[in-house]
Amino acid sequence: MSPVVQPMTFDELCQIHREEMKARALTPCRPDLYRAMADLLNRLRQDYDRQIAIDPDSVMSEGANLRRKNADSISKVIISLRTKKVCNKAILSADGGNEQLDALTPEERELYDQMVSVAKRHMSTVDRLRGKKTIETHIDEPMVKHSEPAPIEEPEPILEGPAQEDIPLEDVPITPDEPEMFDDPIMEESFDDIPEPEEMSPQEPEPEPQPAEEPPKEISKMDSVLLRVLEDLPPFVGPDRDYELHKEDIVTLPAPMALALINSNKAVAVNPQ
Repeated sequence: MSPVVQPMTFDELCQIHREEMKARALTPCRPDLYRAMADLLNRLRQDYDRQIAIDPDSVMSEGANLRRKNADSISKVIISLRTKKVCNKAILSADGGNEQLDALTPEERELYDQMVSVAKRHMSTVDRLRGKKTIETHIDEPMVKHSEPAPIEEPEPILEGPAQEDIPLEDVPITPDEPEMFDDPIMEESFDDIPEPEEMSPQEPEPEPQPAEEPPKEISKMDSVLLRVLEDLPPFVGPDRDYELHKEDIVTLPAPMALALINSNKAVAVNPQ
């Protein structure tokens, strides 16, 4: 894989995802989109492996894992959306449409060319089964009269015989290829049923009992938890943003990250009631 022009960030990936979800047409993007997404996923995986090596139960490793999984899900949604839009362009072009191809990446242009060829062959299936053939006519072309060659006094049979049978190249009619016409319009495919990225929750560790607090088994069923921080924490990466927490801070965190802090006695859950 050739190197990317500029490394992609997680925020840039989310921005591309939002634009593709809103736009019905293919949105312009960086030419190295697919290579940049692959590079980003590799870097997020390496960051997660480093945090696991330091402390597998820390909130930093949990946040790195959530961000890695979110980036992988978002990348798959982007690829699915753009693939469907490229295929729609190819079908419209095969049916005689004039489509703009400026927004296609090199990988998508290769897919587009292949789909146009397949779509054209599929659209002519009925004509092939009927045995229908395209008849090319040349009514508008003028008639060309050939003048007879002047007699030669001393003919040379060996040289002159084949020369008289030669046909000039300009007399051979050139028949331009005519595009096939089709009557049935092609309905564009809908992009409403796009799966949302699934939030993956890791295997919950066995919680320690916390007096006068919510039981960890109830916290694990929640999407987010309101916490009170018990000590200053180093900055760490979350699934959607970076965190820098201090003692007595009140903050809402995703349930897996909240459990990691509660189990390490660095925070306690606050009863929302």
